[in-house]
Amino acid sequence: MKKNPVFRDYAKKILESYKDTPVIKVITGIRRAGKSFVLELLQESLLKTANADCVIKIDFEDFDNQEFLDLQFLYSFIKKRAEKTQKKLYLLFDEIQELEGWEKCINSLYSSQVIDCDIYITGSNAKLLSSELATYISGRYVNIQIQPLSYQEFLRFHKTKDSKNVFNKFLSIGGFPGLKDMKSKDSIESYLEGIYSTVLLKDIIQRNNIRDTNFLEKVILYVCDNIGNIFSANTIAKFMKSQRRSMSVETIYNNLKFLEEAFVIYKVPRFDLKGKKILETLEKYYLADQGIKYFLQGFKDSHINGILENIVFVELFRRGYKVYVGKFGELEIDFIAQKNEERIYIQVCYLMADENTKAREYLPLTQIKDNYPKLILSLDDLPKSNEGGIIRMNLREWLLKN
Repeated sequence: MKKNPVFRDYAKKILESYKDTPVIKVITGIRRAGKSFVLELLQESLLKTANADCVIKIDFEDFDNQEFLDLQFLYSFIKKRAEKTQKKLYLLFDEIQELEGWEKCINSLYSSQVIDCDIYITGSNAKLLSSELATYISGRYVNIQIQPLSYQEFLRFHKTKDSKNVFNKFLSIGGFPGLKDMKSKDSIESYLEGIYSTVLLKDIIQRNNIRDTNFLEKVILYVCDNIGNIFSANTIAKFMKSQRRSMSVETIYNNLKFLEEAFVIYKVPRFDLKGKKILETLEKYYLADQGIKYFLQGFKDSHINGILENIVFVELFRRGYKVYVGKFGELEIDFIAQKNEERIYIQVCYLMADENTKAREYLPLTQIKDNYPKLILSLDDLPKSNEGGIIRMNLREWLLKN
């Protein structure tokens, strides 16, 4: 997996954009998305131009590196290496959230007058970019988020070509890179279970001292059941109450926040096109990868529209768009994707099965009178069409377009 061109591209872009720049490179994303492989490739590339003593890579989850979990030991080790080489050091720290007080150490290394270093760190929790990191090095870092494989990357990674069967595989099991080596249904489920269990235990339960783990999993299942639906913490509370399981709205809100921080889910707010404002209630939530849903619930035909929405959302996010759910009066637009001055309106559906489906998908877009692109993405095997400025095209084709 290490030599796959997908991860080489990530590493190459990071080095081309940020090598030797005065910012800390923070590589984030859900576990097993490929952060560690990117870090390995960064190390491999740096060793081509820098002395081996100048490139220091430490995985803080590796038991062999337990001594480095002592902040003073780590700092002294790096300082001695700097004194020995008298050259710039390249520091690559994997899963740095395992190092208690890491942010103080990173800030000291970054600000040091005696240690010349270029810093790259990975982490599996969004708190790296919130209170912890911002307090110490606000404005002095760049966030590089790694998602599981896109469909284009999936094809390259698996060395295959686009087809209905290949897309159906991606649609169901998702894009976690390690699935490439899993050939049977049991091995796929076992691999996904490993990701799910590790994220839950290390990045959510232990980190946030959660006691009611059963309730947390019920919240995750609710999100999986309602991909593509608008809901809130209050909605979940009412549902749980109907299931004879009471929990405060605040607790549910916190569980959703913990899942977001571990990059398991993403919250997408609604944007009122008439009022031209972001609404503060009733959002949609999408998973980092559809493979999580596959592990928890298997593949269900009734969930196909939600899964397709999930894939489109993650792709928009990967392409650098800010994504909103659109509201136009009583009508809903699946996505408003904004990047600088660019905007795209997108509807997603499985198939244009009949005139009622077609009318439902087209109607919200016909109400919008601006000149931004308007797309309907489906899996129909029909030629691309343009009706009144609304473009309908195959979803697979769109995924491969950019």
